[in-house]
Amino acid sequence: MSLWNVTNAPDYQDDEGTYTAQAISTTQGSLAPYTYWYDHPPLGWIQLGALAWIQRLFGFDSGTEIGNMRYVMSIFFVVNSVLIFLIARRLRIRMAFSLLAVALGCLSPLSLVLGRQVFLDNIGTPWLLLAFYLALSPRLSLWLHVGAGLCFAVAVLSKETLAIFGPALLIALLHRSQWRTRAFSLVGFLTVGALTLSFYPLVALLRGELLAGAGHVSLQDALVYQFFSRSGSGNLWEQGSGRAQLVDGWMYYDKYLIVAGLVAAVIALFRQRSRWLSAGIALFVLPVVLGTGYLPTMYVIAAIPLLVLAIAMAADILWSAARRVGPSGSVLRRTVSGLTAASMVGGLLVMALPQWFEQDATLLASQNNSDWYLALEWTKTNVPRSETVLTPYSMWQDLRSSGWNGPWQVIALEKMDLDSAVAVHHPHGWQEVQWVIEGPTVKPNIKFLNLTNAGLTLDHSRIVQSFGAWHIRKVITSQEAPPVPAHDGVQP
Repeated sequence: MSLWNVTNAPDYQDDEGTYTAQAISTTQGSLAPYTYWYDHPPLGWIQLGALAWIQRLFGFDSGTEIGNMRYVMSIFFVVNSVLIFLIARRLRIRMAFSLLAVALGCLSPLSLVLGRQVFLDNIGTPWLLLAFYLALSPRLSLWLHVGAGLCFAVAVLSKETLAIFGPALLIALLHRSQWRTRAFSLVGFLTVGALTLSFYPLVALLRGELLAGAGHVSLQDALVYQFFSRSGSGNLWEQGSGRAQLVDGWMYYDKYLIVAGLVAAVIALFRQRSRWLSAGIALFVLPVVLGTGYLPTMYVIAAIPLLVLAIAMAADILWSAARRVGPSGSVLRRTVSGLTAASMVGGLLVMALPQWFEQDATLLASQNNSDWYLALEWTKTNVPRSETVLTPYSMWQDLRSSGWNGPWQVIALEKMDLDSAVAVHHPHGWQEVQWVIEGPTVKPNIKFLNLTNAGLTLDHSRIVQSFGAWHIRKVITSQEAPPVPAHDGVQP
């Protein structure tokens, strides 16, 4: 499922282009094609770059860099599914319900849409699940618990927002009665996890970029931006806020999985061995409901495995309760068991499956990126390699690998304003750019990020070719005809 039509739907996103470019840079000896800024730890795209050879080994080639990275993401999707099953069995969930958890994780439109995209959360989530799997081992082995700490640290270094599930992992580790080496396991888990996490600030320290200072980026500046300066998503209860719209988007793709998972998290409290699931889901929900800071679209990715496991556990609990009603073999027990089974199957067939079938069928047959491909091919065919192009990150790596010389010959949109190196390579700013590739995200990003230089480039350009929402624009110098303002959207 994760490979079917993967390069055609959903739309290529700028974040995907960013991580694709950074992954390819790691194979060439650098952390990023531009100045590395500490917005995320680099381990996520380092893994992506290290696995890029696998899609070539199996003969998958979309003809584009970003498309090929989506093939690589299918590895993490499959590993996620395997770990969901293994954790379910480790929780002693019945086989049928364990397989149900895998099916929910694979077939949910929310999982399929987000799980096939080149997002760091998709890379970190398998490591998080592996940490839970090791922590739940019945062997109570010190080395398994040390491994859980290591895997959790790798998950956080792949995507830092996964740190929110740390308390749930501790509950999973310590939920059993005291055992002889419990203190050693806890110390080993915390120590190895902390030491592994310390590599991130250590890298910044060795690069002279731990603390803020003149003339360089720093981890300190990045943390200040993420926690204090970055524009928030508003309040969930505020109509039209970014947070409310984002949650509405999640619900649009799969309200049944989300609602059923939240209800199941309450039922999972009735078994001690599954209370960590309730804790993990609560830790996911609290920032969504109570927070006002920035909430990324992909934040829900790591919660999907916990939601499907909670649903499987709740089904197992309800089935066990039904099987205990009345004497063994009695009509009452058979009736209650039959009604319970019919309710589970009926709920799935009547509510979830019709929506899933429609949305999955659309996803697996759509050609969302056809205009993107046409714009890319037109640009590669018609724009001279000696001229400078400004483009969204979703197309940046594919243009750069098509003959343009270096990252400042074909420039990612945000870097025109946010990377100080632009003043070195293009001291006259927008006037040194000849072409602009305008995708659906260009104008919103210029407005949201206040990209003055990129905005001027767009304003001093006219459309020469369009493919749906994608426009190739020629920058007009002062010696040429007056420019067509970018906001009018009129084909000259």
